[in-house]
Order: sequence, then structure tokens, then C-alpha cells
Amino acid sequence: MKLKFLIITLFTFAMSFAQNKGTVTGTIADKDLNNEPLPFATILIKGTQIGTNTDENGKYTLSVPAGSHTLIIDFLGYEAKEVPFTVKAGETKTINEALGSTSVVLEGLVMETTINREKESALLAEQKKAVVIKQTIGAQEMSRKGVSDAEGAVTKMTGVTKQQGAKNVFVRGLGDRYNSTTMNGMPLPSEDPSYKNISLDFFTSNIIKNIGVNKTFGSEIYGDVGGANIDIVSKELSGNEEFEIGISTGVNTQTVSKDFLKLDGGNWFGTVADKEAGITNLNSYDFANKLNPNTQSTQINTGANASYGKRFDFENNNSFTMYLVGAYSNDYKYREGKIRQTTSIGTVYQDQDYKKYTYNVSQTLMGNFKYRFENSNTISYNSLYIHSNSQSVGDYLGPNNPEQEGDVEFLRRQQMNNNNLWVNQLLSTIALNEKIDLDLGASYNMIRTTEPDRRSNKYLYRNGNYTPSTNSAGDNERYFADLNEDDFAGKAVASYKFENEGNSKLDVGYNFRHTTRDFSALIFNHRFSTLTSVDINDADGLFNQENLDNGVFQLQTGRGTMNNPRVFEPFTYNGTRTINAALTTFTHNINNDLVLVVGGRFEKVLQEVEYDTNISNSDTNGKAKIDKSYVLPNLNLKYTLNDKNILRLAGSMSYTLPQFKEVAPFKYQDVSFSSQGNPGLIPSENYNADIKWEFYPKDDEIIAITGFYKHIKNPIARSEIPSGGNTLTYLNVGGTADAMGVELEAKKNIYKVTSDETGKETVLSAGANISYLHTRQDLENPLPQFTNSEDKLQGASPLLVNADLTYNLKNEGYSLTSSVVMNYFSDRIYSIGTRGFSNIVEKGIPTLDFITQTSLGEHFGISLKAKNLLNPDFRLTRESNGNTNPDTVLSTYKLGLDFSLGLTYKF
Repeated sequence: MKLKFLIITLFTFAMSFAQNKGTVTGTIADKDLNNEPLPFATILIKGTQIGTNTDENGKYTLSVPAGSHTLIIDFLGYEAKEVPFTVKAGETKTINEALGSTSVVLEGLVMETTINREKESALLAEQKKAVVIKQTIGAQEMSRKGVSDAEGAVTKMTGVTKQQGAKNVFVRGLGDRYNSTTMNGMPLPSEDPSYKNISLDFFTSNIIKNIGVNKTFGSEIYGDVGGANIDIVSKELSGNEEFEIGISTGVNTQTVSKDFLKLDGGNWFGTVADKEAGITNLNSYDFANKLNPNTQSTQINTGANASYGKRFDFENNNSFTMYLVGAYSNDYKYREGKIRQTTSIGTVYQDQDYKKYTYNVSQTLMGNFKYRFENSNTISYNSLYIHSNSQSVGDYLGPNNPEQEGDVEFLRRQQMNNNNLWVNQLLSTIALNEKIDLDLGASYNMIRTTEPDRRSNKYLYRNGNYTPSTNSAGDNERYFADLNEDDFAGKAVASYKFENEGNSKLDVGYNFRHTTRDFSALIFNHRFSTLTSVDINDADGLFNQENLDNGVFQLQTGRGTMNNPRVFEPFTYNGTRTINAALTTFTHNINNDLVLVVGGRFEKVLQEVEYDTNISNSDTNGKAKIDKSYVLPNLNLKYTLNDKNILRLAGSMSYTLPQFKEVAPFKYQDVSFSSQGNPGLIPSENYNADIKWEFYPKDDEIIAITGFYKHIKNPIARSEIPSGGNTLTYLNVGGTADAMGVELEAKKNIYKVTSDETGKETVLSAGANISYLHTRQDLENPLPQFTNSEDKLQGASPLLVNADLTYNLKNEGYSLTSSVVMNYFSDRIYSIGTRGFSNIVEKGIPTLDFITQTSLGEHFGISLKAKNLLNPDFRLTRESNGNTNPDTVLSTYKLGLDFSLGLTYKF
């Protein structure tokens, strides 16, 4: 009823603005590109202040007084057109035109148009035109800053950072559970049961047109978001035909010459032969993989990619385009450092050196197929397949809560994560008539993830021998997990344009999403009855069929021995989530300078998780259920002070759902801690407000300042509970949380000279964004016994700085772009302290990268990247709790310097 009332009110409000005037509408095309739509062209009524810009599909609509007028159509670098016309009261006049670029700069301007939503200047023009607050990074800026994937791209943006040890980004201090990820406006699932959002590093730069980060929200975005919605727009063909291939190679300075350990069962391409344990009898030791790792030397990173696209033209300006991308990449990482743990008074009880060897490999295939018909109506099919495989071997050696002096523990953990994502999207934009447009979409996404045969072996070194423990069968474990997720989503949004002076528009639509996840884990443990010596470099000499037959150890599952009839049943949780949403948005130009956008979204959410896990009753299944309805209003105001200054205001409400794994009490064991879900979690409610001033000195320059405030009820946080095994869990920490801050963004040309005669251009430009953040949350939940009654938000850096300096030279047949890019984040909480333990803090560090790229003629391109030049120490520390002990470094390591060289050839 609330939503129905809102729609009726907005419609009535819109109709009140309707006046007895005429309307001129149409589509502006690019004559030099077979009449492709021309976005952001300027439309003016000569001699008046009445004007607008074409949208991304080249469409425009203007309400004008009845009578005779002249329409001026203009775009930078194109021949302007003046079109006389006459319109009667209540009449709609359609004027479609095509602009051609000027002959002097034809080639450069064609490129500007065809890839405009990849270029910085065009994205700034779109940002300036937009009503809502949104920041976008395009393919051109990603290339200039040496960014290779979506994760690297968004961390160059204001208020966005990545926390070590976490797979996804923090936006304004809010982590993974508060954000959402979409592709072309359609939702994406996560490939990892520990995270809500898909890993952004899956999306390599060769499949990205641009990435938008929306921190203010609107009716078109699903309501389960509190930090930001990150929308990845996939590449399409620009121009008539494209064929490009590229290869790259590189090294990491601290990895290239190491004797590198690789787990058995892994391979260079990342394929997995044996995903299942294959054990059906605990008296048979028939595991496919060995425990002893393999060794290799001289680790060289490699990559290859190819793209092909072609356009086919038909009668009546209809066209079909296809764009295909394929890519392969791998990289090797070696890391060595320290891990420690302390008591609540700061006494160190774990102090181990470690070495970790990680090999990552991925393959990507993407296809985009678009048919354009009848005045820029479109229907497109996007398909994306990503395979990502990570293989790691980690060795940890040193004291760990020793029972007697001199005790040393050795742990070898071998792990593979194999992820497959398949995204399918069918999208369409249709103009039913001059007033009504439809935006339709449907998607089906599949995630297939396995963690096959994770091997953990822990031994005690005492009296000159390494021996497995006789007290804990789980110290020597083989772990097999599968996650299958299917995600369906659909949207249908109708836009109605009113005939009034305010260019009013009403959007009404419906969203649907249904997600199912099935997770299972089968665990095999080894129980020793007596102390048995082992060679840590030959675990297969101990863990074998002969020793199992001789009773040296007993094989068990997580459910026990063969005496349990359910012994081979895996631990499981099964989640379903269904969201039905109705939405509406009303847009109105109150006058030439002030634009109002007001909207609402109603969501009905049903989430159920059934679990049968290693900390639930073995005979019954538990269930966690959330059944909620939300009315989520939003408001945006845009006030244009003059042609260079804009003031924006935004406010909205949203919510945050606990994720499947966060409510399923499945215990996941890591090296020095374990984590488990909490079925008692409830959703959070988020209230957001932003005010932003933008100044555009020139078309490719901006200075902007944003102030923001977020208020969260029942916030969810990861909390350390130092019980047995150092358990991490998820809690509504109690009370409320607040985040407020200021963001500064600037892009400025220090030096720019262009020759009209030769076309040579030389530019030295600088960019920077700085974010200051203050956060606070109440810690009232009595269960974890928080050390402090209030604290900062986990993962929130008070200060973030991103800066770059770029030199760009363009000449006939040659171009050069060189950039120095710097990033810095200040200290931030990694885990909140409980039961007398102080917080664990990630110490702030700077990073510095250098990237240079050149094109030689029309075909060849060369790139050189040198990343992490400062090679700082990454450190986690336990804060001092006021006693005489100083802060304790819990983890420290370096990542090494990365150098890479890439070559491309365009046919």
C-alpha cells in the first residue's frame, strides 16, 4: 500500500507540471560511424535558455512554447547544425539528425566518439550531465594507471580501499557485506562462500569498458547495499571491425629465482582432474594426490589475449555487432614473514616463521552480440566465462603455545581453490513511442567452486623428532568442498516522458532475483594413538596404506568412524533467497538550473538457510530464516550554479542482509584461527546522506568536494572470540554505527599544448583524491565481551590518498603515455578486540607504481609496468592495552617488486 500510494502521489505531482506546449524529440547520430548514436551532444533552442543533452543512446526530448524555432545541434569537434521547425500546442515534433566530424581532426574525433564511454574526458562529461552522484573509471584511465583488473581500478577511486587478508574492497569504511556488484546493471553472485561479492580481480581490463561506483543509491539498485554498488560495464565493439592480439611477460623480484613449491594435483593451466575424495572405505588410503609437494625454479609470469569484433549493416540503419575476447594469465608469488599470537596481556605464545608459495592462473572468454533496429532500439546478449585457479603451499615453523620449553610446531598447508563463473545476460532497450521507453533484462549466472583436497599437516618437534599429535585428529586433515550456486534475475522498467516545461519523466518497474546455494564439505582426519616420527619433507612416508593397515593411524571423517552410519555424509548448508521489488523514480527540472529526482523501492525478501554442519546436532538440520519487507526512499537534487559549477544533494535508505555463510554455523579452519556463522544474525538498516560540489575548469578537468554521513542500525561485524582455536564469528554488535567524512577529487592539466597544423599534443596532468573518514560503533552485544564499549569500524582507514602524474604525447603515427601512481592508507582495524584483547590493526603503508605505454604506427603497442616500487612491509599488530608491553607485530611480510612487459598488435 505504501508503494502504491507513493506511485500515485508521484504521478499526480508529475501531471501538475504538464502545460499546453509542444515537444521536440529525436535521435542524434554519428554520420562517420554508420549513424551510431551520438551521446552527450548539445541540443539548444536558438535564442533561449531551453536546452538539454542527448543520452547515452543519442536520444533527446525538449518541451518548447508553440511556434517557430531553430534547433541547434552541436558536439565538440563536429559540424554544428541548425534546423528550423514549427510546433503546435500539444504536438510532438520528431527531428532526427546526423552530425559529421570536421575534416581537420576527423580521425581523432571518430576515436573520441566510438570509445567515449572508455575515455576520461567523456566520462567526466557524463558525470557532469548526470543528476545522481556517481564516479566512473574507464578503460583509458585504467590503462594509464597500469590497472589490470576491476579490483585495482576501484581502489584508485575516492574513498575505496583494499584490506590485506580480505578479498574485496571497503568503501567509506564499509566492507564486503555492505557492498553489491553488478555487471551491465544486472546482479552478480559470489564465487566464494566466505564473501557476498564476487572477487573483482576476476574482471580483467580487456573485458571492461568502464566501472561505475554509486555510493548514494537509487531505485534501480537492489536495496541490500550500504557502502556502494559497483557496476562493471563490459566492452563492446567500437567502430566497424577490430582484431587485436597481445602477449605479456613479467617477474616478481622475490619470487623469480626461488625453489618454488607446488602442490601435487595442480598444473600450469589450472585444471582439476580429481575434485572428489573418492574414499568410500576408511580402511583404504586411496587419495589421488600426494602429500609431498613438487619443486620448480625460475618463475615467469605470462599472459595472452585476443579480441575480435565486426559490424554488419542492414537496411533502414539496422545493424548487428559482435565482439569476442579471450585471455589467459598466470602469476607466481612467494612470501616469507612472521605470524604471532598473544595473550590478553600481550604475552606472545605463537611465534612462527613462514614461507608461502602461491600460483594463480585464469582464463576468460567473453562474447557480446548486439542488434540495433528501428531508431536505436537494441537487443543484446552478453556471455562471460571466467575460470580462476589458485594453488598455494605454506610452511609455518616455530613455537605455538608450547607445553614445555623448546617445543616447536611445524605446519604445512596445501590448498587449491578452483572457481568457475558463467554469466548470461539478455538486455533490451525499446522505444514504444516518443514518450515511452522500456528497459528490459534477464540474467542467469552459475557458480561452480571446488576446494579439492586441502591438505593440512601439523607436527610437534620435541627431543629431536617431528611427530603428529595424539590429542587432535584434526591437526592432520584432508578437506574436500563444493559450492554450486544458481542465480536468476530479471528487470522491466518503463519510462514515461511528460510534455511539460520541466522535462518530467516517471520510471516504474519491477525487479526479481532468486538465488540458490548448495555447499558441502567432506573432511578426513588422521588419529594417531602413539607418537610416531615423521620426515617433514616426506609426509607420504607416514600417511600411506601400509601404516593405516598396521594401525599407526586411524582414518576418520568429520562425523567420526565407520561406526557412524552417516560417516561419509558431508557437512552442508543450503540457502535460498528470493527478492521481489517494485520501483519508481520521478525526475523533474524545476527550472533550468534545478533538477529533482525522488523515488522509492519496495522489496520483499525471503532468505532461508538449512544447515547440517560440524557444530550442529548430527541427527537434525537447523534453519535460519529472514522474512522482511522494506520501503526504501531516495532523493537527489542537482543545482547548476553556472556552466562550470554544480551542487548535488542525495539521501537514501537501504539495508544489509546477513549472507548465507554468516548464518550457517559451519566451522572453517584457517592457519591460526577458525570462523563460523551465527544463525541469530538480523539485517542492518542503513541511512545515507551526501552533499557534493563539482567544479569543471575544462572539459577534461574536475575539482570536487563531497561530504557524507551514514547511520547504521544493528551493524554486523566480524569479531575475534579467543576461545578454543581463536574463533572468528559474525555478530550484530549492538546499538548503532556512524561513518562521516570528506572526499576531495581533482584532475588538472599542468601543461597542455596542441598544434592544429600537425595534430601534435603534449599534456602533463595530475590527479589526486583524498578521503578523510571518522567512524564509530557501539559495542553492546554481551556475547563476545568486547574489550571496548565503542570503537571504529573494522576496515575503515581514517585517511586514504591516491595520486598520479601523467605525461602524454600524441603525434602522427606515435603516442606515449607515462604515469607515476601513488596510494596510501592509514592504520585501520583488522579485527575488534574481545575479552581483554586489544584490537588487531593493519598498519598503513604507501605504494608506488610506474607505467609507460607507447604505440608505434597504427598496429604496434608496447607497455612496461613496474609496480610496488617501495616494497613496504605489510604488518598486522596487536595494540597495547595500556600495560607495559608495546604493540606486538602479529604478521609481517613483503610482496616484492613486479615488472612486466606487454606487446599488442592490431590488424
